[in-house]
Amino acid sequence: MNRALASGPIVWFGIIVTTCLLLLVFQTALWLVMPVLLAIVCYYIMSPCVNLAMSKGLTRAHAVFIVTVLFCIFLGMVGWIVTPKISEAFNGWKDKQDAYVQDGEKIIRGAQGTLSKYLFFIHPPAPQLPPPAVNRRSSTPVVPVVPSDDIKDSVAKSLNEHSSDIALELLHWIPSLLLVPYLTYFFLLDGPRFKRFLVQAIPNAFFEKTLYLLYRIEDQMRRYFQGLLALTALDTICLGAGLWSLGINAPFLLATVAAVLAWLPYLGSIMGCVMVVLVAAHDVPDNPFLPYWAVGLFILVRLLDDFVFLPLTVGRSLRMHPLVTVLMILLGGAVAGISGLLLVMPVLGVVMVAGQIIGELVTDERILARHRHARELSRLRARADLYAER
Repeated sequence: MNRALASGPIVWFGIIVTTCLLLLVFQTALWLVMPVLLAIVCYYIMSPCVNLAMSKGLTRAHAVFIVTVLFCIFLGMVGWIVTPKISEAFNGWKDKQDAYVQDGEKIIRGAQGTLSKYLFFIHPPAPQLPPPAVNRRSSTPVVPVVPSDDIKDSVAKSLNEHSSDIALELLHWIPSLLLVPYLTYFFLLDGPRFKRFLVQAIPNAFFEKTLYLLYRIEDQMRRYFQGLLALTALDTICLGAGLWSLGINAPFLLATVAAVLAWLPYLGSIMGCVMVVLVAAHDVPDNPFLPYWAVGLFILVRLLDDFVFLPLTVGRSLRMHPLVTVLMILLGGAVAGISGLLLVMPVLGVVMVAGQIIGELVTDERILARHRHARELSRLRARADLYAER
């Protein structure tokens, strides 16, 4: 009976309202929430290594220090390898943006022309203007006017308008991201001490349930973030292998970026698919069917993700109905925008566990009776010597 009440509509209404309020709060302090979230991810990655080092006889302080230093060295090596490629890609972006726009327009025109043959409500694309003739008096041919000049001008204008804002936003995030190793170190070092500090303030009647609550919250977060990392690795391997078989340059780098973008539900997957398709059309222009193969590959990986990988990784940690998941993602996006889409699932998982256990606490008559009895005994003990005979 108590468990049924604890999972009833009132408790779920409180869970949804609390999740939305937390998303609003996190949106205002996103500069602090994101480093804490990344530090928690690093904590769950490094925690098994710390436990292994402690099992070899090291103290917790020495184990945390050694594992943190090794992890920072590993990240430095990865950054040393990846940074030149990222810098090269950004440096060549201005030169390639016109080509990417033209390739995207070719894909859209080709798809529109194909669909117009089978669907009456889709009009065929407007015919392109023929290129102007070559000036025979001069050895230099006249540069043809590309029909996508308006699109290129709008893209270039948008980039020029927002490039300074993007640069300032990146500079704004650098100090926050520097907090990640600092927070991770103290999460690893003082995590058990912080739990003991919280437990000391809990009344004795609620002690067991509170320990169970802390265990469930930590287990929920650990399973979620470890599952998310496993899901990202599986997506990277499958998508990278598919792009490599199609002959696309830097397949696993593209697959990693697309898998990380997929952390943002729906919108991130669309952005990753568009990126992969444009790169495929640009790298292999001689094969007009390659972008469609890339779309098919991306859809196949998404299907594997939704029906195989997701239930085996993240789905096991949340134990949540798919309808509730979709509705909460939409609600998180409506309440807090992109940050709400990114944070809604881990926040909902933690609030759901806390709400269910708190619901069990407030509806468990035995625990409440024990708490009332303990308070009455404390009052009697405090007044015991007030009326003693003198």
